[in-house]
Amino acid sequence: MIKSVIVLGIGRFGERVATKLFEDGLEVMAVDKNYDLVQNISGKVTSAVQCDIANDKALEELGMGNFDVAVIATGESLEASMAATLFAKDHNVEKIIAKATSTNHARILKKIGADQIIFPEIDMGEKLARSIAGSNLLQFFHFSDDYSMIELKAYDELVGRSLKEIDFRKKYKMMVIAYKRDGELIINPEANWKIEKDDTLVLLGDSDHADKLQKEVDRYK
Repeated sequence: MIKSVIVLGIGRFGERVATKLFEDGLEVMAVDKNYDLVQNISGKVTSAVQCDIANDKALEELGMGNFDVAVIATGESLEASMAATLFAKDHNVEKIIAKATSTNHARILKKIGADQIIFPEIDMGEKLARSIAGSNLLQFFHFSDDYSMIELKAYDELVGRSLKEIDFRKKYKMMVIAYKRDGELIINPEANWKIEKDDTLVLLGDSDHADKLQKEVDRYK
């Protein structure tokens, strides 16, 4: 029976996981090198510690091997998530759950010991995309504090270009999770898919970047 969990990385995703587990009655230690994040969560979990999770000595002092589950919730630094996953594996943590931001990231974490890989953006995006109905010119959804979704009508600068050419992920930090064409919703389009007039794109990203993209797109309305 799981009684204790250590959450490494307490950004939006990690903070949500840690506080929910604590609310459900588990012993939870939240760890991050960012002092402000640690202070913010300190009253919402069993304990909160400022620590560089890429540092083996620091993780040793936390007694990570005493926890039933380790959640490697950092996704921005491959080095940090790898180091934490390896350390958890070496110290025989019963279950290691790691966040990944790409298939290559996931493959590496799996090979070095992660028992379960999660893709928060993709998982949430596909689930919500299936529930989308209708097609508005531009509809903006805030469905959580962490992520937001934009439904974007194709404008002239997009028409005839592929997702690979535009590279929403690099340029806007947003991911195209679906598109609508002739009333049909297509999930997870390929990179070489070309946008046509009257298409509607469904994009997912963190709320800050969604806000920025919406403001930029408003100029084309």
